[in-house]
Amino acid sequence: MKGRRERERPTDRNAYLDTRPWQADDSEVFRLAQLVLLLSVASELNKPLKTVDRLGYYDFFAANPFVVIGRGPTVRDRSDWVAVKLAGFTERQLSYASTGQRWVSRRRRLQRDLARLVALGLVTFETGAIDLTRPGIELSKQLLTVYADGYRTSARIVMRRLNPLSDAKLTKSVQQWLGESWLDVDLLDDVTPDSVMVKDGSGE
Repeated sequence: MKGRRERERPTDRNAYLDTRPWQADDSEVFRLAQLVLLLSVASELNKPLKTVDRLGYYDFFAANPFVVIGRGPTVRDRSDWVAVKLAGFTERQLSYASTGQRWVSRRRRLQRDLARLVALGLVTFETGAIDLTRPGIELSKQLLTVYADGYRTSARIVMRRLNPLSDAKLTKSVQQWLGESWLDVDLLDDVTPDSVMVKDGSGE
């Protein structure tokens, strides 16, 4: 038996190492945690998210702040740029895929992720906005990693920049940042609070 086990072992000593890069966006747990953090920041800043479109914009740009924040000439631009740099974000983080491709990928998953948070009892629409429930708030307080702190910093900056924009102006800005062609592949038109509500199984 010993000899058989030895013969079955891979001869390549690197065979046990998975060298493929880990893509955070492919992890459901990671994406759900980001949404919980985003909603906690929205509550902290008293900026309720009343549409799934807004949630989608803020979710994507908080994770990719340099799409929004450039090295502009104003003091605010420089301050925000330094803040997200110190928070751990880099301008090269999108190198493995175009910004537009990541945008479409994230938007496609948002409806399912939001439905999952509702099913877990972490998110509610009962207040007329997309809010964390009490368990959701408690969970957000337990997210204490370095990345979570950096993401909160980015989310605060992105929300303060984008929240004053009307829906029309925000859409126009997103077209400029991503390219209008990517917005044509927009799957959130059919996403409403009703579409992510989870029934209790009673058929009512």
